[in-house]
Amino acid sequence: MEAVINPQFDTKMILWIFISLRLAQLAIERTLATLNRRYYSDTSRQQAATDLLGIGSDEMQRTLAYSNDKYFFARIAGTISLAGTLLFLSGGGFGWLERNAQSLSISLNGGELITGLCFFALLGMVSSLFGLPFDYYRTFVLEQKHGFNRQTPKGFWLDRVKGLGIALVLGAPLLSLILWLMQVAGQYWWVYAWAAMSGFSILTAWLYPTFLAPLFNKFSPVTDEALRHGIEALATKIGFRTAGISIMDASKRSSHGNAYFTGVLGKKRIVLFDTLVNAMSASQVVAVLAHELGHFKLHHVRWGLIRGVLMTGVVFYVLSLCLPLSEFYRAFGFGGVSNYGALVVFSLWFGLLDFALQPLSNALSRHNEFAADRFATEQIGNSQELGTALLKLRETSAGMPVSHPLFSAVYHSHPPLLERLLALGYTKSEAAPTLP
Repeated sequence: MEAVINPQFDTKMILWIFISLRLAQLAIERTLATLNRRYYSDTSRQQAATDLLGIGSDEMQRTLAYSNDKYFFARIAGTISLAGTLLFLSGGGFGWLERNAQSLSISLNGGELITGLCFFALLGMVSSLFGLPFDYYRTFVLEQKHGFNRQTPKGFWLDRVKGLGIALVLGAPLLSLILWLMQVAGQYWWVYAWAAMSGFSILTAWLYPTFLAPLFNKFSPVTDEALRHGIEALATKIGFRTAGISIMDASKRSSHGNAYFTGVLGKKRIVLFDTLVNAMSASQVVAVLAHELGHFKLHHVRWGLIRGVLMTGVVFYVLSLCLPLSEFYRAFGFGGVSNYGALVVFSLWFGLLDFALQPLSNALSRHNEFAADRFATEQIGNSQELGTALLKLRETSAGMPVSHPLFSAVYHSHPPLLERLLALGYTKSEAAPTLP
């Protein structure tokens, strides 16, 4: 039975409240981005960063040009994306998708479950087509201009075909299960959906290193004996059980470098980007990996997984409370209460809440990053190797080493480089012997 809220609080009001809040979010985003650009563009602040970190003036200008191009791209792309979204909502776009999904479902002799699947298929198609030009421009214009892109157009389209295939093979069954549970599991459907989503997360984490990652990249064993022995010694020292060490051909897409470990339960596989290995000495790569393994040893990964599972349960529970509110569906163009409509409408409102909560999650993440840095320096015995490695990582990405505190609080899960190196006690005087 559909719940009815105050008739004076009509559907148009609900939609305009959402639009107003989304525009307010855009205004906040614009203000923060402008503050940040002014902050890192200040010449005295740039000079202080170059003096402390030993970054050359030419390199700082390269970083500034890249940061400015990303700023303007984000500004234009964000405006177009939001304008398109709000026009779609105010123009009854969801209602149009729903009617087409219902027609497709009827032609397939399906019920509400098939209608929901058709709806999400159409929505995914529209979203992908709308976002493709931005992805293409970012890869082949923005990243290409600054020398970071190494992907070919063929590889770009092939990645998207593979992504679509994975969505169909893994995403469609999960979506079907959740829609079915919402339809048949009664009042406590959210508990079963929570369990299903949590199980799916664990399943994909288990499948990723063996089945999913190889679809997009090639993995080869480490051939540098000094590097392999250094990593094995570090893993043994901290009690990290490894299932192997691999180098991933990240350079076929980008020059950015990174390292990570993956696996569920038992032994974990260590993965190094080839761009990371090629840019650093073996001892510096080990220092970067010590930071990543610090997240494991300090239980950041475990607690992050637990928080994610708990948050999933909260989200499904709140959704179950909002499910009967028919006016919220009609406000966004739906004909009435529907399970697929509930998932879409709730995700829109949750997006606003998620933006408001970003500073909290980022504060915790930055705290963990500082802790992992300290762990790495304790294991390596000095801050020089990690500090130099972080500077070289910055070179491979032309990352701006400073950021406005408010912008960083909202958007950065990692502290700006200058903050990290100062926390390590690492400055130009220590860097001088190893920096070019």
